[in-house]
Amino acid sequence: MTKATIKKWGINGEGIAYVNRKCIFIPGTLPQEQVEFHIVEEKEKYGMGKVDKILVESKDRRHEICKDWDTCGGCSLMCVQYKAQCRMKEEIVKESLAKYANYRNKIKHIIKNPDPLAYRNSCKLPFGYDKDHKLCTGMYKRDSNEFVKMDRCFTHAKQIENVRIEIEKIVQDEKLYDKKLKRGYRTLVLKEFDGKIQVIFVTGNNAVPKRIVDACSEIENVVSIWQSVKTDTNVEIFGDVMIHLYGTKCIEMTLKDYSLSLLPKSFFQLNTKQAIQMYEYVREITPQSKCIVEAYSGIGAISLFVHDKAKQVIGIEYIKDAVENAKENAIKNKIDNVSFVQGDAAEIFNKMNTKADTLIVDPPRTGLKEKMIRSILHSNVKTMIYISCNPSTLAKDLKDLSKKYYINSVQPFDLFSQTSHVECVVLLTKVHK
Repeated sequence: MTKATIKKWGINGEGIAYVNRKCIFIPGTLPQEQVEFHIVEEKEKYGMGKVDKILVESKDRRHEICKDWDTCGGCSLMCVQYKAQCRMKEEIVKESLAKYANYRNKIKHIIKNPDPLAYRNSCKLPFGYDKDHKLCTGMYKRDSNEFVKMDRCFTHAKQIENVRIEIEKIVQDEKLYDKKLKRGYRTLVLKEFDGKIQVIFVTGNNAVPKRIVDACSEIENVVSIWQSVKTDTNVEIFGDVMIHLYGTKCIEMTLKDYSLSLLPKSFFQLNTKQAIQMYEYVREITPQSKCIVEAYSGIGAISLFVHDKAKQVIGIEYIKDAVENAKENAIKNKIDNVSFVQGDAAEIFNKMNTKADTLIVDPPRTGLKEKMIRSILHSNVKTMIYISCNPSTLAKDLKDLSKKYYINSVQPFDLFSQTSHVECVVLLTKVHK
């Protein structure tokens, strides 16, 4: 065992110590703590450690409320006081932008989550077996394929947890997915908006029995049940075949003044209250424009929020279900200056006849593709708003965009309390030369 003092946070919420000038990442530790640990993995430039004993605790440590937080791996900051979580996320944003984008100007204070617990409006949990070989839901242990049964998740909305536990009782005698037979249960997906629950069973080539559908339909607040058939091994949660089993096809939600619908494959932010705050902020910083383009537009929520800031708003989205929802949402809300196109964001943006003067992007964690960055740099876009859930890829993209754009402001939001993830909204304007 080795003794060390934790010097700072890592980007994934782990503590960082230095031993013989080598950086050691130690999950579950906080800056200023003195710890005993042992090395579990050693690389040329860094190592991974496991804490054995905390000798001196940080004043920011809290004794976690979840007994499985350390094995589950879903909430790396469950042991940290909420104020310190927010401080850590601000530091991560500052360090990432300084390191990769050479940006050292002021970053606004993070907009905190009003509900740091029970805020998640959806979950995607793998099925597995418990110790009695009963089918249940859970998570895979951090950095492993070892399944951990979930007794209770403190970040899920209460309705989600209630429905999940009831479904486990209903399906407990069913079979887990078998890769050879390509049959069985793979993943349970639940979505909750305005107190209504949508259930999606991801399975192999097997039908979901009528008795299970009927029993699930009797659970309070369940309004929609789907099956997704998936037999391939790619990382996507859903398969290509989607079967509607019960209730409404879409789940309805209200966002401020807007009524929205979501099909099973459509994505929406995991934290509804904070999403509203973030979209209102985006609207506030969006200038009056001739044409606004929103790339990676999902179900069109941001496009609707900013519709009165331009003569025309165009959303671009790759997922077919999301585009279908977005078009319906514009009609439902009687907004006629917003339209949506399905396809690759970079390709469509590059070919658009209408030249945008304002661009809003909300890409996946991997950030903008090189092709998209090239399209932006060759466009007439004067104002750009970049929404990101990954400070590292955000900073790397901002470095490339800095050839023609200046960073006006950086506003972090805490959408994912108890985790190291942080959302950012960056306002950029074109440099006049």
